[in-house]
Amino acid sequence: MVVRPAMLYGLEAMALTKRQEAELEVAELKTLRSLLGMMRMDKIKNEYIRGTAQIRWFGDKAREARLRCFGQVQRRDAGFIGRKMLKMELPGKKKRGRLKRRFIFAVREDMQVVGVTEDKERWKKKKRSFQLS
Repeated sequence: MVVRPAMLYGLEAMALTKRQEAELEVAELKTLRSLLGMMRMDKIKNEYIRGTAQIRWFGDKAREARLRCFGQVQRRDAGFIGRKMLKMELPGKKKRGRLKRRFIFAVREDMQVVGVTEDKERWKKKKRSFQLS
């Protein structure tokens, strides 16, 4: 499918909210329906459409891309600016209320879902098994 790579481009370095992820999911299903010649009036379930096209959930693919990006940054040397940026704390007082969703928070959540840690050996094994499934 041509649309998914265009939608995923650049998302590996972003922390999507649940709402943004749902909107991208809707856009992908809308595109899939039109490619398969189905309409919403046909009342065909999304699972059937995904099974017909043999496509996994968009959130899973976004999670995989985020973890791949994080792994590439972690493999760089310690002086790399990207690694420094991940560990950086913002100076000054933080604002009131809930924090904005940041990339590192999204990666930690993704790592919990997949079941990996920042241990490199375990990371490699899990990453291979995650990509195969």
